[in-house]
Amino acid sequence: MKLRTKTYAILITVSIVPLLVLTCFAYIRYRKITFQRMDEISGTLFENAVTHTDNVLDSVRHTAGFFSFYSESEYSIINTLKKLSGREKTFDSYEQFKANQDIKFICQNAFYSNEYLYGLYVFTPSGAVLGQSSGLNGDLKADYDPTGDTWYKKTLQLDGRFYVSPASLHPMFTGKKQSFFFAQSLKDVYTHDFLGVLVLRYDPALLDLSLVNTLPEIAMLTIDNVDTSAVLYTNIDELPKGFPKAQREVFRRALSLSPLRLTAVLDYETFYKEFSVTGILLVLIACICIAGILLISFLLSRSLIYPIEHLSRKMASQKGNRLELSGKFQNRPDEIGILYNEYNSMVQELNASIKHDYQDKLIALDAQMKSLEARINSHFLFNTLESINSMAELCDNEEIAIMSQALGNMFRYTIKTPSELVTVEDELTHVHDYVSIQQIRFSQKFRLEEEIDSSIRKDIVLKLILQPLVENALFHGLSYCTTGDTIRITGRKKDDLLILVVEDNGQGMQPSQLLELQEKLRQKPSFTELGRRSRQSIGLKNIQSRIELYYGHGYGLYVDSTEGKGTSIEIRIPVLSTGGSGESDIPRQAAGQMA
Repeated sequence: MKLRTKTYAILITVSIVPLLVLTCFAYIRYRKITFQRMDEISGTLFENAVTHTDNVLDSVRHTAGFFSFYSESEYSIINTLKKLSGREKTFDSYEQFKANQDIKFICQNAFYSNEYLYGLYVFTPSGAVLGQSSGLNGDLKADYDPTGDTWYKKTLQLDGRFYVSPASLHPMFTGKKQSFFFAQSLKDVYTHDFLGVLVLRYDPALLDLSLVNTLPEIAMLTIDNVDTSAVLYTNIDELPKGFPKAQREVFRRALSLSPLRLTAVLDYETFYKEFSVTGILLVLIACICIAGILLISFLLSRSLIYPIEHLSRKMASQKGNRLELSGKFQNRPDEIGILYNEYNSMVQELNASIKHDYQDKLIALDAQMKSLEARINSHFLFNTLESINSMAELCDNEEIAIMSQALGNMFRYTIKTPSELVTVEDELTHVHDYVSIQQIRFSQKFRLEEEIDSSIRKDIVLKLILQPLVENALFHGLSYCTTGDTIRITGRKKDDLLILVVEDNGQGMQPSQLLELQEKLRQKPSFTELGRRSRQSIGLKNIQSRIELYYGHGYGLYVDSTEGKGTSIEIRIPVLSTGGSGESDIPRQAAGQMA
């Protein structure tokens, strides 16, 4: 078996087996928690439905209790009903009217506190009917005699307990909507004499549980009469065909007002489907992880074994007097990279004698010639500028003398300065030479202002970071002195920072130009090919790159500009000062990097 196959098999075994075990454990645990949660939700829903229904029925008993216990200082409902409790009709219409007026206040309070109440009626043994309708769904039919009806007889048999009618269009009422009623026989609380039958007529919506049933598609709630099997409320007329008997839970409980009962049937199969999404997602994630592990194992085994196979083929194919290097995998930081680098080092040592005796000598000779040429050219340039300056002074041409001297100083500063580090004073002198040339060129149409703290003039900065900013302000900000007339340089210390600012009152930049420039400055510094120079070698990006490479990330240029008002460019670098010997206190490591 090849090394690659062995490695692949080991990786799969080590990674997939624990994942499968963990997935199975998590799935079984999730199913157990899911069923526990389903039982909790089902129980809570049923208890809420029972509590809500019992509260509604308590309000019915409370309304009925007004006719047994309500009293005022001058009369009692019991006393009013006693007058009409005789078997013979011994009252006139006025007495019946007065009795209705006596219970009118009770009826109005009941209608006000219960929006589902259609009417309250009392059928006395003497045939007098007391009560009132809310007007929402008809009224009691005139001259209605309940004594022969079944509901009336059953109410008397219940002896004070409630009779509950089914919900339907009862013939004794004139309303066109269904209703149901509670009937209760009334007795004197002291003598237990029969006083009549109380009827409370309600809208079937009284027992509506839709607000309590938070799972209407899964839970079937039913309120029925145990004695008559009449259904007073249900949210599902019949069980759906797909409602399985084996996977459903049934809850039943007698309500506080006998003989009513609440039944809840919950479809656990549908209920579980809603919870099973997470379980399916868990399995799906496990499958994706397994597929990812297979892919990663393949790539990892290939990454580990392929370099060894490549190196073995490379070593076997070496022929001739010159050995070839391996250009792959030598930048890897692991042992494979070390192996390739050691192999390349061995090959390089074998080819070193030819390279040392022939190529290196030619390169060194070429470098010496270019260095000598550069020295001759710069020496000739300085001598020529000195000659021009001497001739201008003899001819009393002050402007040419100033320009030639300033230009010579600039070339000398650029080429002859022994270090990339200079003082702020030297950098400002270089700026003055440049400005003196440009002021003569543009006939003194702009001015340079300075506000530099004396404490920073001897601090150390990189060479050529101020003059390019002044040049940029002159040509782009002042637009060759056609917009604005002032360039201002300020310098100060803030904590451990040295802050130099070059600003102008020129044309400024458009917001899009400013964003483009800021984005360009945020790009990481990059190097070009050896010997190649960019046209923007002293531009803003070049300054930003030099500062970042020398001082580190976080230092550099910060540009702010307002169109029509001017541009401000701020340089932020750490404070570096010269010691007593005139050398910079910059760390040797940073100086070595710059060199």
